[in-house]
Amino acid sequence: MELSRNTKLALGAFLAFDLLLASWLVYLFLVRSEIDEINDLRELGATRYPAPTVLQDIQLADQNGDVFTEANLKGQWSLVFFGFTSCPDVCPLTMAELDRFYSNPGNIPPSELPQMVFVTVDPGRDGPEEVGDYVRQYNELFIGLTGTDEQIARAAAQFYVAYQVSDGDHSGHGNEHNAMPAEMNPDDYRVDHNTHVSLVNPQGELAAVIRPPIREEVMRRLYPQLVAD
Repeated sequence: MELSRNTKLALGAFLAFDLLLASWLVYLFLVRSEIDEINDLRELGATRYPAPTVLQDIQLADQNGDVFTEANLKGQWSLVFFGFTSCPDVCPLTMAELDRFYSNPGNIPPSELPQMVFVTVDPGRDGPEEVGDYVRQYNELFIGLTGTDEQIARAAAQFYVAYQVSDGDHSGHGNEHNAMPAEMNPDDYRVDHNTHVSLVNPQGELAAVIRPPIREEVMRRLYPQLVAD
């Protein structure tokens, strides 16, 4: 039986509506999946940047005195943590948890672990030898970086790390970056700083941030999600 023109138009309209509805349902599913992923990451203490930021003009020195630039952050995933070697609390706790994660990564193959980079925010006391001794306390594979005040400040700004010298009274008042008050004992100060860990993708872009406290068991769950396509 040959269909009339009106019937053909009606069937075409129904088909177009079905295709539109299917497309809309797929879109809602993808949006819902993305929202669920964002919420899952947030519950684990991480945020993935919608548009990764290109890192540039990084000029630092590693524990061997070799130049370390943004090029050293390309070709593999990297975790970057800013701290200082005489930090009495959060830095050693974070470094110890990161070492436990590296030493016991669970289902993550060792070859797929990121390089771990520690950057001092106290270049006045932390030269290549000091950062080298510090990172080796935790893991021989960790990289320690230092530089001039200006180089550290430029790198820290790109990782959204703020820091200031403090006399240890926890009053919250200090001087920007590494400018030490004139009345302060040169060796009697601490550096207040952000304690998040940053994730850099193989393109050398800042891809995500992991908020403190850093815990090995959380890292084992979190890292595979952050690096998944």
